[in-house]
Formats: sequence, C-alpha cells, structure tokens
Amino acid sequence: MRVVFMGSPEFAVGTLNLLLKSENEVIAIYTKAPKPSGRGQRLTKSPVHAIAEENDIEVCTPTSLKSLMEQEKLRNFKPDIVVVVSYGLILPKEILYIPKYGCINIHPSLLPRWRGAAPIQHAILAGDQETGVSIIQLNEGLDSGPILKQKKFIIGKNDNYKTLYDRLSILGSNLLMEILNKIEKQVPLEQRDDNVCYADKVEDYRIYASNACEVAYRKVKAFYPKAFVKIENKRLRILDADFKVNLSLTSAQGEIINDDMHISLESGVLIPKVVQMEGRNPCMVADFIRGLKSSMVKKFIE
Repeated sequence: MRVVFMGSPEFAVGTLNLLLKSENEVIAIYTKAPKPSGRGQRLTKSPVHAIAEENDIEVCTPTSLKSLMEQEKLRNFKPDIVVVVSYGLILPKEILYIPKYGCINIHPSLLPRWRGAAPIQHAILAGDQETGVSIIQLNEGLDSGPILKQKKFIIGKNDNYKTLYDRLSILGSNLLMEILNKIEKQVPLEQRDDNVCYADKVEDYRIYASNACEVAYRKVKAFYPKAFVKIENKRLRILDADFKVNLSLTSAQGEIINDDMHISLESGVLIPKVVQMEGRNPCMVADFIRGLKSSMVKKFIE
C-alpha cells in the first residue's frame, strides 16, 4: 500500500518506524518545518523529519494544506492512504478525500473522551482510571471521525505524562498496523455524543497555593517534567510527588510545614519526592534539603 505519513514529534516516530519495516511503501512524509531552538536558536528538524532523511524519503513541510497547489501535490503522490500522527496542521476536507482509503489518525485517548490537543494531560488531571488509543477515520470535525479500532489500559499510580506518552505511542503504532493489514475489512463505528469532552492545550504548569493537594499531585503527574512551584521568586520543579489527605490540617495553604518540604494545601499535604531547582540537576528531596543553607520551614509557595 502506498502511504503518505504525516507526523512531527517523538510520539509519531514508533509508527513511522513500523511502517518503514512493513510491506507498505512510505512515499512521502509531511512534518512541521524546522524551527529555532536551544541557546543558539539553531533551526532544528522534527524527529520525524530526521528519520525521513535517513531513509531518503521526500519531506514536505508546508505551513498550510489549504492551497490548491498543496492539494495537487498530495494528489500527485497517488496515496492509497494517509496516516496522521500528531502532525500539527489541520487537514481541510479537500485533502481527506484524496487517498483511496482516506486519512486515518492515531489519537491517544478513548474517544469521544478528550478530543483535542492535550488528551494525555487532561486524562491525568481529571483522575481518569483508564486511557487508551483510538484509531479514527478523519473527517472535518475535531477528532470526531468514526472509530476504526480502540484499545484501553489502566492508568497506574506510578504513571505520569512521560510513561503514558510512551505506552500510548507503542500501543497506537501496533494498533495501526493491525488496521492497515485489514483495511478493506474495517467497519467504522460512529462516535457517541454522550461522553464528548475536550482537552485544550495546556500552557500553565504552575502549582498554586490555592490548589487542593490532590489537584497539585495530579499536576505533577500530568505536566511531568514541567510542573513547578515558586518559592521566593524561584522556580522549583517537582518531578515526582505523593499526597496525603488531612481535612483537619491547620497550617496556611502553601506553607512548607517541615524539613521534608511537605507543602500544606487545601484538604491535605503535597509531598515532593524528586525536585529540580532552576539551573540545577534533578535530585531527591532529601539531597536537595541537605544542600540548603537554611531551613525551609515557614516558607511559602507563591
């Protein structure tokens, strides 16, 4: 089968590698254009872009697919199917009907729950007990196309954004290959409307003194490795934590209540386990505290 692949981040790499090892022919790869990054602001190619070049596959980096020129370009590839994995651009309806079998997408949630840009983070923030992957036929809506296949698993206590990201990437890749091997026999199932919710892009990774302790804990897991508190105007990332419910706690919210850096919040205590101060390496809380010149007791997160 002639496949055009559209994807950009690391999440899409596993799928692309499996496609390249399969009997399918990847005839072109669409990915986000290189962008400046790092201290030197050097142009950096996406992980998918790098793999395309290693395999001498034509790379396309349009900023939009709405123009007639881009649509004609895709049509000239004569794809049987377009596989979309975290691409980053919207596919207009004209693109959707070019391939023989349409455009299919790997989405890391149990659709129709968590349509949108940040399904993994929102599943953790909401305290969902399970998550999974949905392979859908793309339509003109936002992640609203019919489901070709879906598989779920339990979210464990030790899971965070990174562990779910990796597991969902592997699961999605394997599920997609199952579908491609039997694409003519797939029977799409329309999504139900009674469980639709949306996962907007997350831009604020801060834990606030006003947060409840379980909310703060979920932020640590959902935003790994970016969740942080501010102490004396400095950012302290919390990479791993636990929490303890204590409805009778009398300490002020946001107060660091002991030398183990437990933080008093609404309904209980956030217990940091692994932290990272600005400009330093990650470390266990005990090691971080030993490196301080003065006690953290009675300090507050801002």
